[in-house]
Amino acid sequence: MRTLACTILSLSLTLAGGCGKGNTVDPATGSNLVGDYSNSDSLSEDDLGFDDEPSDLEDDGSEVEVAALPELPKPAKPVNKCTTRKEGTGKKKKTVKECGLVDPKPEISASHGARTLKGDYRWGMSTKDVFKLLSREIEKEYGEKQTAAADDAMAQDSAREWRAGALQDLKANHVRFKAASKHRWGVSLIQYEYEDDSEEEMLWVKANPTLRKFYFFKDGRLWKIFYAYSPETWPGMDYAKVVEDKFKKWFGVSPKEKVKQDPETAEPLVRYYEWQSSDGDTVRSFDMTAIHGVVGLAVIDAAAEKSIGERLPNVGKDDKFTNTVNDVLGGSDLCYNDSGEIIECKKDE
Repeated sequence: MRTLACTILSLSLTLAGGCGKGNTVDPATGSNLVGDYSNSDSLSEDDLGFDDEPSDLEDDGSEVEVAALPELPKPAKPVNKCTTRKEGTGKKKKTVKECGLVDPKPEISASHGARTLKGDYRWGMSTKDVFKLLSREIEKEYGEKQTAAADDAMAQDSAREWRAGALQDLKANHVRFKAASKHRWGVSLIQYEYEDDSEEEMLWVKANPTLRKFYFFKDGRLWKIFYAYSPETWPGMDYAKVVEDKFKKWFGVSPKEKVKQDPETAEPLVRYYEWQSSDGDTVRSFDMTAIHGVVGLAVIDAAAEKSIGERLPNVGKDDKFTNTVNDVLGGSDLCYNDSGEIIECKKDE
């Protein structure tokens, strides 16, 4: 069984202002949040049925306009606040006191976290501009590989092969959601994140062995980024622990707890946390580990969502899977049977 590298991405919310252009570097470790493209293995165009419409994306070398953002005030320090509520009825009725940390300025905290996570990406960017930014992250890493291999001809050749493969993968990972293409994303963890035949597209990358990033476009404009973290991103931590120790530090301690219910049975389909930023972002986290083997985190243009409609994952156990999308569903060591259950991968997979 292949060994996963455990990549811990810890975002610091101590960034006070200075977010004008965006920051793609983890301020705590200095690591690049876009991730390591080494060992990138993606689904081929043949696998996904896009032969009839190859991607026309290219990096023509022109500059990508990254709109400056207004400076943010510092995040407020959480304060302890107590509330009371009534429980029971009649003589058994009693008052229950609950205390906990509350963010005095939750939208500011959420903005700091969302800006750090998004980096140079801006809502409304074209598919081509996002492709260029992703391509340039590959070129940057290629330059670092070549510098490190300055005295090693074989390593330099290997770096050139890596660059060509990474750029080819990125181009192959351009998806136009058209029913006629017979794509197979309808059996993946993003199956509820798009609509066929509605002028929607996606670019996705394997950012590192434990993280996939999905960039969604409507009418050629970026409106949502979905991050799928394998549990190995945070070894030994369940979803509740990830929310407390990571997401609440990234986006603030006062998210709203929400639930999506089946309109007919009222059965909960998915529970999630939601943050709203002062920049107009909606941030949501989802526990998708039981079925899809990932922790999901979505950052959304709230204004665009009003016209497009809210799209939430369904983590009910009626989802069906095929082995075609195993590499997309989670970490590189995660495989699934026909019922969507996580199984151990065979050595030759």
